[in-house]
Amino acid sequence: AVVSTQSTGCSVVCELAGYLCAADQWNIPVVSHSCSSDDLSKTDKYPTFARLSLSVFKYTKSIIAICQKFEWSKVGLMVNNIDWYVKTAGKMKDLMTNREENEMYQIDVFLEKFYFDEDNESGSYDESSDTYKLLVEQLNRMKQKVRVIIIVGYARDIIFVLKTAKKQGMNNGHFAFITQEFIQADLNKEDKDLIQSIEGVLDLEPLLNKTDKNYISFSERVRKIVDEKQYPKTGKDANLVAAQMYDAVWLYAKALEEAVKNNYGIEDGERLVESMDGQNWTGMSGEILIDNTGDRRGNVQIMNIQNGDFKQVGTWWMSKEPNESLSLSVDNIAWPGAPEDHPAACGRQYELCQTTSDAIAKITLLSLVCMAFLFGLLVRLYLYNRTNK
Repeated sequence: AVVSTQSTGCSVVCELAGYLCAADQWNIPVVSHSCSSDDLSKTDKYPTFARLSLSVFKYTKSIIAICQKFEWSKVGLMVNNIDWYVKTAGKMKDLMTNREENEMYQIDVFLEKFYFDEDNESGSYDESSDTYKLLVEQLNRMKQKVRVIIIVGYARDIIFVLKTAKKQGMNNGHFAFITQEFIQADLNKEDKDLIQSIEGVLDLEPLLNKTDKNYISFSERVRKIVDEKQYPKTGKDANLVAAQMYDAVWLYAKALEEAVKNNYGIEDGERLVESMDGQNWTGMSGEILIDNTGDRRGNVQIMNIQNGDFKQVGTWWMSKEPNESLSLSVDNIAWPGAPEDHPAACGRQYELCQTTSDAIAKITLLSLVCMAFLFGLLVRLYLYNRTNK
């Protein structure tokens, strides 16, 4: 078996590993702790792949629920122009705009594909670079249409968008930003510009009970090993990553146990992954339920970034009765720019929306102005003709 530990660019690596290890190739199970490409859910293409992370697409309904809560009927979707991200964002847009399919709420979605220079990360922030100029243009287009922006990409992409948005004055209390699994970013809390740029962001991630005794004990062991081995310390939540990795190994072990119980060979990777369907237990990374695509179907915790720290403000329940329900502590949310109330989809002055009655009122007013102008012109013409007789 292959248990993936790759982090940067993990989904690209998992897609390659999943393809090579598929049943018609090597027939070896691949269990990932962090890969989030929606394409990996395709069992016909990746029949021996399973994972402990949520796919990016599986966050969509929690996003719809949040939008419904705040009556955000229009949003922007900023996505890194990497093929699998673009495909996933397209699926997200389709679901969000189709109320019959999502069975919740219809949202107008404006999608922009941005770029990030992987070979020259610092160069992306150069205000004279084409990458930076393009992002500024895209954010300015977004400002004309929406007040809520969902960012889909790696942590470095999210930081790039948020820092640029701050420079464009978009942390002024009028905008909201939503991300997925940004908590796993390596954040330098000494970087004041970064901390100000990410303030108030809503981040979605698998629900993790950090008050659980087993998790606390596990975290302490992880910290001890990091200290003993003198591993470099970062701003990442190493305990969360370690917990998902730990559970990935457990998932494979549970599949091996099923094989032994049912007397079939552990060399059959596809059958091992099929046996993971329905596996349900409380692991170090929270409640775990594996579905028939090898994906984790987990609950989502809604985090709010406050002074560089991630504070839980809500939960989207997917594997607990009642299914697909939102609990949210609205009063505990700090929004970008610290406004008194949440950003409005149409803008605080209703400047981005126009109802039929608004349009009729504007047309009526314009008509009255035109009539008044014509009447005034006729009066002047009448007086002129009378004077010159």
